Amino acid sequence: VEPELIRYPAHDGRDIAAYLYRPAGDGPFPVVLSIHGGPEAQERPMYMYAGFYQYLLAQGIGVLAPNVRGSTGYGATYQKLIHHDWGGAELGDFEQAVHFLHSLDWVDPARIAVFGASFGGFATLSCVSRLPGLWAAGVSIVGPSNLLTFVKAVPPTWRRLMAKWVGDADTEQEFLMSRSPVTYADDIVAPLFVIQGAHDPRVVKTESDQIVERLRGRGVDVRY
Repeated sequence: VEPELIRYPAHDGRDIAAYLYRPAGDGPFPVVLSIHGGPEAQERPMYMYAGFYQYLLAQGIGVLAPNVRGSTGYGATYQKLIHHDWGGAELGDFEQAVHFLHSLDWVDPARIAVFGASFGGFATLSCVSRLPGLWAAGVSIVGPSNLLTFVKAVPPTWRRLMAKWVGDADTEQEFLMSRSPVTYADDIVAPLFVIQGAHDPRVVKTESDQIVERLRGRGVDVRY
């Protein structure tokens, strides 16, 4: 299935570019909001995730893959909007993506899921914790759940970038926790699938452990 390049309005007047993949048939179909990693990367119309999008489409599940603020390919100003704002304005871009999906007559608004890896995993956790009423399910792959512990645990080559890129662990603890999905874990109601590499050197295992333990303690449906 070839995607359609669409644009939807953001909460601050910007237009967000996204690739929309529609299954064959009339619907209504469930849709996965797929959030790329990076965050300074770019969703492109390729054979993504070794054909995962095409597999979903064959099962009658659509995909919306946006290039929200922070993505490359749209100019340096747009790319730098994510700097020191993880869990900030881009969360509104994801909310508006859902509103856009609700406007399509072939989409089942009760069956929208969110999926992503690395930054996309963080964004998934942000979505299900801070926009909890929008999602039927979530899939987080190596997603940071606690930005304070995340910036402390990255490899030495990354540490000098963290204060500018995400936040300063020594002086901005309150800010980092206010942007961390684990802070809002008690609001998560959607079933969650968490995937984590046991020896990942960049997003360490404790990032996934923290969110899974909180959800299991509340009896939320979580597969790890």
